[in-house]
Amino acid sequence: MDLSKIASTINMRYYSQLGGFQVGGAVSGLDTQSIINAILEAESQPLQSLTEKYEKYELMQKAYEELKTKLGEFRDLVYSFKLQSTIVQKTATSSNENLLSATPSPTAVTGIYHIRIVQAATYTTLLGSNEIVPPPDSTKTFGELDYMHIPQEGTVRIYNNETGSYNDVQILSTDTIDDIVNKLNNALSSLGIVGNASYDASTGKLSVTSDKNFSIVDISGNFTKVFHLDESVVNYDGSTYSLTSTASVSSLSTSKTLTQIASYTSKTIINGIVKINNVEISVDQNDTLSSLIEKINNSSAGVIASYDYHMNKLIITADTSGPQAITLEDTDGTGVFSLLGIETHSLYVGQKAHLQISTDGTNWVDVYSDTNDVVYNGVTFHVSGMSSETVTVDVKVDTDAIVEKIREFVDKWNEIMDYLNEKLTEEPVTDKSEEEMSEEEKMKGVLKGDDFLEGVFRRLRSFITYKVSGDINYLWELGISTGEIGTGYENMMKGRLEVDEEKLREIIEKDPEKVWEFFGGDNGFATQLDDYLWELIKFNGGIDQIAGISGRIEREQRFLATQIADWIERLSRREQELWRKFSAMEDVIAQLQSQGSWIAQALQGNNKQ
Repeated sequence: MDLSKIASTINMRYYSQLGGFQVGGAVSGLDTQSIINAILEAESQPLQSLTEKYEKYELMQKAYEELKTKLGEFRDLVYSFKLQSTIVQKTATSSNENLLSATPSPTAVTGIYHIRIVQAATYTTLLGSNEIVPPPDSTKTFGELDYMHIPQEGTVRIYNNETGSYNDVQILSTDTIDDIVNKLNNALSSLGIVGNASYDASTGKLSVTSDKNFSIVDISGNFTKVFHLDESVVNYDGSTYSLTSTASVSSLSTSKTLTQIASYTSKTIINGIVKINNVEISVDQNDTLSSLIEKINNSSAGVIASYDYHMNKLIITADTSGPQAITLEDTDGTGVFSLLGIETHSLYVGQKAHLQISTDGTNWVDVYSDTNDVVYNGVTFHVSGMSSETVTVDVKVDTDAIVEKIREFVDKWNEIMDYLNEKLTEEPVTDKSEEEMSEEEKMKGVLKGDDFLEGVFRRLRSFITYKVSGDINYLWELGISTGEIGTGYENMMKGRLEVDEEKLREIIEKDPEKVWEFFGGDNGFATQLDDYLWELIKFNGGIDQIAGISGRIEREQRFLATQIADWIERLSRREQELWRKFSAMEDVIAQLQSQGSWIAQALQGNNKQ
């Protein structure tokens, strides 16, 4: 039998659990069922009382769960007041946020800071000495320039933007770079443009100059993409218009495999292991440039690799700023570092951030950091750029923020005290039936005058006059009190607080540290209040001992459930007994009726004689 749920099966009236179908009054004409129900209903009043008491305990459990939740939320706020960062809030205003911003800690020294940015922190960078694929010579055909894009034959149109005229140039796969340059120059000349198209084999870039404003666009094919002219814009220096490739024609697609890259340079590549900063990284001939970069970046080598196609070089950068080392070791002779152009390289060692800081504008202190976050006097200065400008940072107490935080505490305090007052004094709903009431209405009044709740209310209210050791001893010294004479007594009885903002601001501006010490010190207000709240809401704490799994209410419910089960059994036997008695009565009545009929017949026979 589930004792915890048994009461929910009990109604105001008692219903038989025999499950049989009883018929009575056939002889006597009495409504036996109604008579028995009335007797059982009268005799089941103790059962109804037990059930109502059980159900009230269920509502009390829910009310205590709600209390625990509200006190837990209050405790979260109270706990934050133990932290210095909650109370001692400071602001920092920079004269140039783009160059340098600042974040003060609660312990930051207030005042004006003068900052010179001598050096921003930089990252160690390894840059290959060679391009991965050297630019091709001018005899390379257009169809062979498949480094980043697959070349497609088509038509290129050159516009003379000043006259609106244009000329089309056919680009064939078999055209060499020299052929393409000649075709472009012929087209320029036919448009009346004094200009020149040229290819620089040292950079792999194509350039076009003109004395007139011009444009080059693909009508079909992808000539401008292959030569990286599609990303470029025509520049004008006052006399000449020019258009130049943004990258070498041999710049790579990162989807190219190491084997494909090797085919461009006649180098060899084999599978094996390489080390970067002594961390092993596997190399496979079928790795793409992209997948190899991903392997490097996902390793614990402490570097970030990237391919810059404008430079056509692999760049490896330390993932933390400041002086760092980057070492390469091709332990298995894979040839991958040579293939990627970083076997020989330049290493640009990262620099520390260097600030010169003065609090008086005269005496300067050199401060260094591996990162661009430089800490001094409890202030973190965030360096964003370099300049000869002296930046000033004003660090001061954020009085408004502290006042707002303390107001939040007082509002939450009053909310809790109002809630406790309401639960202790609210009346139960009496103008509705149980079926008509909502869950909230059913819970009204279940904690009225509750001894435990009364104790919680009184204990919390006593904190209003709690004395803290230190320079500030009482809430009222901060401007937090029950109010002025007249309203103060009523507020004290209800445990409500008010804030004298002017007085609070005065104390904060004088010494915010003392305000925090009042709340968060070893014997501070928030420390003691937090300890008390924790004792109430923790597992097997004060509330759990009453309404928890093994609490007093649960024990009472189990005891009541046992009594309810006994009463059900007792009433079940009582119903059977009543039916037996009424059945026996029906039998007697039937016999008497039979005897009466026989006597009547006998008397009638004698009269006839």
